[in-house]
Amino acid sequence: MMSETPEIRLDHVNLPARKPEWLAEWYAKKFGFRSEGGFVFGFGTLLVFEKGEPLDYKGKSHFGFRCTDKESVINLAEKFELKFKDAENYCAFKAQDPEGNVFEVYWEDHPR
Repeated sequence: MMSETPEIRLDHVNLPARKPEWLAEWYAKKFGFRSEGGFVFGFGTLLVFEKGEPLDYKGKSHFGFRCTDKESVINLAEKFELKFKDAENYCAFKAQDPEGNVFEVYWEDHPR
């Protein structure tokens, strides 16, 4: 049994999509990432879309993009034309991509 927490991080998210290449381009355009086929590349981000029926999201299922500052969240919320939650140490909004995947964009001012 390990006594220390291993250095591990989430590397990528792989999701089914009706139009993988198109959805990858949508994320690239909205977030300033780069797309190649069904892949989306950004700083610390890899999204992979493969041909398939999108997941049926219900409840709180989503994935999140963490921003380095509150202003980035606010700017993206304005770009998506969405309202955002704003508190002293937290700012966030949730949205859906064109295929129904729910994502959160957030900033928190405390170490993990």
